[in-house]
Amino acid sequence: MNSSHKTSPSAARRRGAPPVGERLSRQAVVEAARDLISEHGYGGFSLRTLAGTLGVRPAALYNHVRDRDDLLDAVAEQFVATFELPEGDAEWPEWVREVARGLRTHMRAQPHLTAVVLGRASAGPARPALLRRFMARLERAGVDPATAHAGWHALLHVVVGAVSLEDARERMPDDDELETTLELLIGGLLAAASRPPGQRAVALLRAHRGAPEGPV
Repeated sequence: MNSSHKTSPSAARRRGAPPVGERLSRQAVVEAARDLISEHGYGGFSLRTLAGTLGVRPAALYNHVRDRDDLLDAVAEQFVATFELPEGDAEWPEWVREVARGLRTHMRAQPHLTAVVLGRASAGPARPALLRRFMARLERAGVDPATAHAGWHALLHVVVGAVSLEDARERMPDDDELETTLELLIGGLLAAASRPPGQRAVALLRAHRGAPEGPV
């Protein structure tokens, strides 16, 4: 075969593309970023490091993500989406307690990915979906949507606050402290659920429903 018709390795690849025979996708980029951050931390993460891990030039990543922020949003969304709300027929106050415990465990298990979630101001599609499932469970038990919605935000404040304090103090989780706080949270929700929702709760729900990517 005439060597003049052979394609050189460099010519067989577009600039920045992965090695011949391999295809890069958005999912592969997001998963590789997730693994890097999970292992090495959030602070030092860069697209250049990610590109080196994938065996491509940094330019190749822009075929699949707009920029670093877009990629980190996708990593945060994927991590949140892996959290499953508990199943079962527990009474809704106990179910809320189980949600809080499970979310705290989920966040503690992957502190670097949790840092990504806490560092992203935008809300991706996974988080509103989680909120809707939480609200639906409480609404089926007779809780007003505005109260259920406010309850989700209260739960997030409790769990995220607990995890953030534990990280700041560099100490192991304090179960007694969390359970005491949850008692107050659930007591407040029970009281709120027993009466019509307040104007602020109604306004908050209305405002969030008016946002296409409603925050959590």
